[in-house]
Amino acid sequence: MRYNKEKALARGKKKDKAFVRIFGGIFVLVGIILFTVCIFIYTSGHTFKAEATPVQAVILAMRGANHESLGTPVVEYTVGGKTYTSTLNLSSSSMHPGKQITVYYRNGNPQEVRYLDDNNWIIGLLLAMAFVFADMGLAFILVRRKHRQKIARLLATGDTVEAEITGIREDDNQSMNGRHPIIVSCRYVASDGRIYLFHSGSFWYESYEIDPQRKVRVYVDRNNPSNYYVDVDSVVG
Repeated sequence: MRYNKEKALARGKKKDKAFVRIFGGIFVLVGIILFTVCIFIYTSGHTFKAEATPVQAVILAMRGANHESLGTPVVEYTVGGKTYTSTLNLSSSSMHPGKQITVYYRNGNPQEVRYLDDNNWIIGLLLAMAFVFADMGLAFILVRRKHRQKIARLLATGDTVEAEITGIREDDNQSMNGRHPIIVSCRYVASDGRIYLFHSGSFWYESYEIDPQRKVRVYVDRNNPSNYYVDVDSVVG
């Protein structure tokens, strides 16, 4: 049966797109979530501060503090001649019992109090992380798209050779659900005696799904033999 290049390309695109969607999408999604958290923290703090009044408070204790946690600050402050004790929503490494800090209580409800002075560095950190994750996800997607375009060109214009499989190994640099993709190594002996060694990209197959007795199709750039595509799909099953 004649091998169909269009079907090979379609299978490769389907698997590659699934991989890109999962990994690239996860990074982009994390970036979006972090950016959303930044907006929420900024908006919540800004809205609360506009409806609140600052007051000096003293830290009574850092509840739950240990070598792994800063603890939760418990503060005491006075509003209208009445003393209140409250647990804050935020702690920092500079906090310790006895330290005086500025807190904000909601007008009309002195027991609703927040510490807002350290919000900016938290927002800045989350924003930086959001951009890093989003950029990594987008870069991954763009790189994989460029790779797919290279495969399409080789399938359309490259010379086809039948190479002998010399090895199958797992790609430890990638994993999904506890699995690793595989990389197939192969070699081709040209009519002039020259030996060409090829290595496939990462394919999401188990090694037992590959028939090592069959020769794998390799699409080689006519002008540059180092530019090639090993079609692992051609030896599955």
